[in-house]
Amino acid sequence: MASVKGKERKPREGATAERRPRGRPTDGAREALVRAARELFTERDFNDVSTGEILARASVSRGAMYHHFPSKTDLFRAVYLASEGDAMQRVAAAAQTLVSSDDPFELLVAGCRAYLAECASSRELQRIGLRQSRAVLGWEAWREAAADLGIGLMEATVAAAAAAGEIDASDVAAMSSVLLASMIEAGLSIANDPKPQRARARFEPQLVRLVEGLRTTGPR
Repeated sequence: MASVKGKERKPREGATAERRPRGRPTDGAREALVRAARELFTERDFNDVSTGEILARASVSRGAMYHHFPSKTDLFRAVYLASEGDAMQRVAAAAQTLVSSDDPFELLVAGCRAYLAECASSRELQRIGLRQSRAVLGWEAWREAAADLGIGLMEATVAAAAAAGEIDASDVAAMSSVLLASMIEAGLSIANDPKPQRARARFEPQLVRLVEGLRTTGPR
């Protein structure tokens, strides 16, 4: 029998000339998955979005997905972090435009107002940050994920107002939790209202009145 050693094999029909090594994730796969899932979770709830839909929209293989995210819940956590991070940046920037000074308490009030405005205008925040995040991740995992986002921003703002002597500084963490819970409840009411801006007009004055009641000194 004639030896075929050294003879070049022809690729099978339909096979590509180069193959990606097994287990190697596609470049940009993580970003594509987060982007696609972010769009889909804004459109529909977590349980109504299949992994297959995410993969199709991201043009990413299932293996590449599992390289970055062991589960759909892990992917949702990454989506929440990205979405909430962007929202908090917008809230912080908007709050700065609502005040004419760097007074910590005024910034706290402005931040509350800016947050409710974001709740009324951002469909993504309504669906991912407000309606789905705690339900999908669970309360403890949500708090862990939000520690450097909304929770951290609230604690830093309250701590600054306390350090300036404008509010009681005996328990900044507890006060921050109470204020954040009030903001989230107001935000949920706004998000679930058929007319979010109308709901914002109802809840914003009440939240501002609540926050202003904490002030221990008059305006500077």
